[in-house]
Amino acid sequence: MSDLNELRARLEAELEAEVRKHGRLSDHLRNEDRDVPADWSDKAQFLENDEVLEALEGRARERIERIATALRRIHNGIYASCSSCGGDIEPERLDILSTTTICASCARG
Repeated sequence: MSDLNELRARLEAELEAEVRKHGRLSDHLRNEDRDVPADWSDKAQFLENDEVLEALEGRARERIERIATALRRIHNGIYASCSSCGGDIEPERLDILSTTTICASCARG
């Protein structure tokens, strides 16, 4: 597993980037940076595009929460502890999935 200070810095940078992306998507969906077309066919395409943007915004929001959870777990000293069984999360798993909260065994179910 990477050094926790290095990991924390990387996660904080990722969090900042995700918060900025989420903000841009939210502004766009609230039409703060664009005009809503008056033509019905253009408006239909506009609304279809909004569905994609809403999905992207939802993913950004989920990523923000996963990163924030990982940072809280680091702060609380439980980053490498499985939230399901209480055992250790494998260092290799954490290197690949830095926001995971469960060990490989629990992930397999």
